[in-house]
Amino acid sequence: MQNKIIRFMLNLDNRSHIGNKELAKTGFLKVPGRVKQLKLGHVIKIKNNTSPYYLSANFQNLNESKDRIVTRSKVSNFYKPRVCTNTFVYSAINDWNNLSSKIKEIKNENTFKDKLRKYLFSEAEKDYSNPFIYY
Repeated sequence: MQNKIIRFMLNLDNRSHIGNKELAKTGFLKVPGRVKQLKLGHVIKIKNNTSPYYLSANFQNLNESKDRIVTRSKVSNFYKPRVCTNTFVYSAINDWNNLSSKIKEIKNENTFKDKLRKYLFSEAEKDYSNPFIYY
């Protein structure tokens, strides 16, 4: 569906290839990138304590535990549960912990979302330029 919309917006033939160049022209991310963007948008709200309690109940900062020694690079990370489940909590914490610290240190939600979008576009460009990754 996304490819059809992009073809319509760019006035392309119905069999034209949609790559990162076309996605960048329209400002769209691929679906997995968009899902990650929405998840991390919720995580920044959890980090800033502007989300409902039921969302933030399972998120614990690494520096909140007195039993762990935390380095400065990991201060803004969350504790990842040992059980790998396919839940929002696990995948959101995993995505957050894998972000660069420059992005995680941003407090303003709008600035965070802008920087995150640019980061996700750059990551998608790296993946697309690697000839050994097939879809």
